[in-house]
This record gives sequence, structure tokens and C-alpha cells, in this order.
Amino acid sequence: MARKSIPEPAAADWTVRDEALWATAEIAALSSSGRLHERWPASVPFALRWGDNEKPLAHGPFQLLSFTAPGDGSYSYNDSSLIAFGRGAAPLMIGHAVGRAIGNSARRRQAEALAQPRWMQIDAGTLTVSTHGFYMHNPTAIFSWDWRGIDSLSLAGPGAVHLLGRSEGGPVNWILHSDWAELLFFLWASTLAPSHPQLVGRTWLPGDWLTKAFIRAQESPGYPGPADFQQITRAIGAGI
Repeated sequence: MARKSIPEPAAADWTVRDEALWATAEIAALSSSGRLHERWPASVPFALRWGDNEKPLAHGPFQLLSFTAPGDGSYSYNDSSLIAFGRGAAPLMIGHAVGRAIGNSARRRQAEALAQPRWMQIDAGTLTVSTHGFYMHNPTAIFSWDWRGIDSLSLAGPGAVHLLGRSEGGPVNWILHSDWAELLFFLWASTLAPSHPQLVGRTWLPGDWLTKAFIRAQESPGYPGPADFQQITRAIGAGI
């Protein structure tokens, strides 16, 4: 399944995301037929970690979200008091006390709200998916994960995976957004979780995208053509 030159998309709405999904389908087809070694490597600006036979397959932007709370419920309690003398002292002291109580109540509510876990972006950069795992490259560091560091991985939507895993800092609960999320899912599941329902059910490629790719293959004067589309989708069991 040699890669040919790709002309301008036949459909004006064929996007970078669509091209990433097509490359994902190509890689999955090669992997399913035991020919992943034929895939050309992606270029990466860092040293790979997991041996000479590791091959980088794709890279592109990512955003990483963690299910965490931005606060711990604590807040600064104001217990100051005001002592005044003379005419108007009582209303002044009462006003100070009311204002202090209102301020403390507002800070307490804000602290309680910040203590509630929610999905928050914690990182962004470039994701590289390889035959052995994935790398997250941000402006200050490169973080590497092999497949066995991931306990659970499921597609959470187009271009997003929900990941439960183990890091040096403890368990992680992440959502990773990337055009290469489907590739990451396929390689992990086919390696460690071949009975994963999303893999077995062949739902890891969006159905509407398969229709879009089929139409493009019919209209394209070059690659991919109808025969290429049929060959790839047959190999991954996702024909339409």
C-alpha cells in the first residue's frame, strides 16, 4: 500500500482533520495486516524512548484536560474588628461587621465552588503517536507514555480520548484532544485491549467521516481512489 502524491482535495471541505483520519485508517490497515513496518516514519525533534524498532507514526497539536479541582476549599477568613467612639460609632461598627460577614460568606462560596472537580485544561503542545506509545511535547518538556502505562482508554467523542493511567505522580484521569486521538486509541486497544467494544464494534472511525472519505475517493483523480478506499476499509472491517 504505497503512498502516492496527494493532489488538491476534490472536496473543498476536506480538512487537516480529515487527512489525519485518512492516515489513521491507512496505519490501521497496515497494522491489521501485519505490515506496519512498511509505514514511513514521521519526523520528530526528540529521541525516541522504547528501542530501535520504535517508529513515530504521526504528530500534531493536542490539548490535555484533567478532572481536578482548582481549589481545596480553603479561603482567607476576615476576623478583623472595628472599635469606634463618639457620635455615629455604633452604626459604623455595625456596618463594618456586616461588611465583614458578607465578604467572608462570598469568599466561602467561591472557595466551595473552586473545590468542585471539573475538566480543566492543564497542558497543550504537540502529540506524537508511535508504535510503542505516545509523547506530549510542550514548550518546556517532553512526556512519554508507553501503552502499558494506560489502564483504560476510550473514545470520548470525535478527536478525543478518555484516559485512565499511572504516572510518576500517581493516577491520572485525562481527556486528550487531538486529530490523532483515533490513532492513539486503535494502537493501544489493538495492542492491549483487543476485546474493547469500540474496537470490536469498529466505531473508532466516525461513520460520517467514512461517508465523506468515500465521496472524496470517488471524486479524486489521484490518491485515494475508489480501489484505495475499498482496500483500506476492507482491511479494517469498516467498509460502507
